[in-house]
Amino acid sequence: MENLILVCCLHGNERYGLEVCKSQSLFPFVLANKKALKENKRFIDTDLNRSFPGKFNGNHEEKRAAEILSEIKNSKYVLDLHSSSNNCPIFGIITKPNNEKIEFAKKLGLKRLIIMPESFASGKSLIDFADCGISIEVGPHERKENVQEVLELIKNFGESKNYNENLELFEVFDIIKGKTNNILINNFQEVKKAQKINENQAAEFKFTPILVGESAYTGIICLAGRKLSC
Repeated sequence: MENLILVCCLHGNERYGLEVCKSQSLFPFVLANKKALKENKRFIDTDLNRSFPGKFNGNHEEKRAAEILSEIKNSKYVLDLHSSSNNCPIFGIITKPNNEKIEFAKKLGLKRLIIMPESFASGKSLIDFADCGISIEVGPHERKENVQEVLELIKNFGESKNYNENLELFEVFDIIKGKTNNILINNFQEVKKAQKINENQAAEFKFTPILVGESAYTGIICLAGRKLSC
């Protein structure tokens, strides 16, 4: 059995991950932000997924970040479970890309994998400090199918045989800012140059939209991605 650990509820309002972890017995898991989960809040003091490597004498999330890194230090693979406020199909996110992380995504059976470049990532997320880590995004938060879809990924990995050779690889290259009401584009549906993004804004270039209308990002319509070969 591969050395995998699951991490759930880095954000306390992304509650489905705990159900995922408790519904499987293949791999150990870490409940990342129990206090924020109890209060149904994204975080208590600061965004936990922007607080790594953390401080044992810091605020609530900084302490948890340091503790979590201690808990996952012996695990080669880390699967970090997230959900979003928008209607996005399931996909993975990696930083510092390499072949090992892409093969990890294939073992999970993921159909889409996003590379978050250093220029757009904070460098302080959990997967930045994991040996081989992938963050999973699916949404919206309360969608019932989220749990089963992620359990299927975990099952695939546990069987060590379900490689998805049809994995689509994207790289984030820009952030599309503007008014987030009346958005006219959808996740992973390519936007052409001059196409309407919302009632008052048109695309300045061609891109693939990712995390369209995510409420956690103020004033951001979506991330702009481009497809790569893998």
